[in-house]
Amino acid sequence: MATTKITDLFNDRYFEIPRYQRGYAWEKQHIRELFEDIKEAIDSKSSHYIGTVVLSKCDVDSKKFYVVDGQQRLTTITLLIAQLLQKIQDGDTRIYQKMHYIKKGSQYSLKPLDRDVLLFQQLLDGNTHATPQNKSQRFMIEAVEEMKFQIDNIQNPEQFLDAIGNLEIMEFIENSEGDAIRIFQTVNDRGKSLSNMEKIKSLLIYFSNKYLDKKYDDYINAVFSDIFELYDSIKYNGGDRIGINLIKRQNFTEDNILSYHYVTYFSDNYEPSAEYVLKTIKQKLTDLRKENDFKDAMAKFINKYIESLKSFFTNLNTIISKVGSETKYYKLFVILNLSATLYPLIVKLQEKGVLEKDLVGSKFMGKRFFDLVELIDVRVYKTRGTDPKADIVKFVSSINDRSDIEIQNWLLWFNSKWMSKEQFNASLSVNIYPNAALPFIFVDYCESIRNNKYSLQELQKIVATIPTIEHILAQTPDFKPESLGFDDMEDFVSYEHRLGNLSLLEKSLNSIVQKKVPILKVSLGYDKSCFEMTKKLASDITSKQTFAKKDVIERTDVLKEFCVKRWWADVPEGQPDDVISDETEFFDVLK
Repeated sequence: MATTKITDLFNDRYFEIPRYQRGYAWEKQHIRELFEDIKEAIDSKSSHYIGTVVLSKCDVDSKKFYVVDGQQRLTTITLLIAQLLQKIQDGDTRIYQKMHYIKKGSQYSLKPLDRDVLLFQQLLDGNTHATPQNKSQRFMIEAVEEMKFQIDNIQNPEQFLDAIGNLEIMEFIENSEGDAIRIFQTVNDRGKSLSNMEKIKSLLIYFSNKYLDKKYDDYINAVFSDIFELYDSIKYNGGDRIGINLIKRQNFTEDNILSYHYVTYFSDNYEPSAEYVLKTIKQKLTDLRKENDFKDAMAKFINKYIESLKSFFTNLNTIISKVGSETKYYKLFVILNLSATLYPLIVKLQEKGVLEKDLVGSKFMGKRFFDLVELIDVRVYKTRGTDPKADIVKFVSSINDRSDIEIQNWLLWFNSKWMSKEQFNASLSVNIYPNAALPFIFVDYCESIRNNKYSLQELQKIVATIPTIEHILAQTPDFKPESLGFDDMEDFVSYEHRLGNLSLLEKSLNSIVQKKVPILKVSLGYDKSCFEMTKKLASDITSKQTFAKKDVIERTDVLKEFCVKRWWADVPEGQPDDVISDETEFFDVLK
């Protein structure tokens, strides 16, 4: 352990990011904080400590080191120095003295993950127009962009470059990666906080390194390398490219998926935080350590857990790839916005190989397990607006041991338990405006009118219009309710949020037609809409030259009939004899 300056850290050394590390992940705020640290060092005219780096030695090259901790900082500093060198005049002889930060001869001083090498080197060489292929590359490009903006406000780039070289960092060097990770466990990192997933990886390495003779160090590193790459793919494709609301959120990280997996592996907590997962894994390993012949049990637990974790990430990534290529997956995840509680269920169905299997029974002809997930989300989670996590967790944690028919029966039972035929009909007959499934329901209804499914490209265009739920009779009417058949304003209010008074309309058109009477809305917006249900509505209003209470009632009945048929109001007649209808009976079967 030693404190060293950045200029000495890079002197006559090469660094490589091990494949088990996550990709580059610093955001603009981290870049700005680094600039503030450097400015503070300049203003105070003293050395400035910016954190730690944990390295492991390379067996075959004494000048090469693997970065176990500190890769975000070292990558950022390398990129920053490259931008400063490009800013300073080429004629300055000091430039050549600083190039060892970037290259030593033809060899670059820092090698990131293999998938990011080419883009990283392009950025170091001044090419900032490369197209990112994953999440870490996008972060690199955004980091360089922010650096350029910050550098434009620096009066003396040469002084700033010198200040970087004088920054101090705490350096730990170990002979093996396992030993380095043990050190990393006790070191506080500065910069982007470690995820609980990374802490679990380090924890497993620690126990392998300390109690299992380092036997599983490499295996754990390799598995987590794959997991982090799978997460990057899920985040980049599902969030950035496809636009799944849940995944594109900034606070959606690998820790969310870690928690989703937990409920499929354990059954003690139906809403575990990532911190709880970490605590549980640590406690499990600690308890195993207390057993007399603990090594075999500990090794078995580590192997089984990380294999299960990787399988979960793999299958979620497979599903997300289908969202980008198959219409029904796109509709489920992007338009319906599948509820987070159902992610563990759909992943386990995919993992078990039943998601695309046909359901058993003649009345389920053409239906698959995938359709049961959609059914439950539309009826239970969106229409009823409830989230029975305990039931789902209790089931998904046992799904590996269940037959296909048991899984089918339970999902049918769950659907009927939480949204019976009577409840579903009642929900469709009253205020339905808050129902988050409405855009999905109306897109489906449009498909039924056109008698043809939307293509993936058409669905993407629909999403790009930002579909909104339109009130045909405005919520703040400038007409007398009695003139349209309502008893009074109170009577109108009881109908304004019903299915028959709602349609689908592009956001730009909605802003034009709002508060207008229906007959004026036709030419201003409805005729211009891409949605078949709204174009049909325009034709109906034009034909009748009005839209009144009786039209709301008639249209509600038509839409309700469509929904009841489309999202099975109850288990169809002719169901298999072993369909379970009672929770006690079902869990008796599980025993």
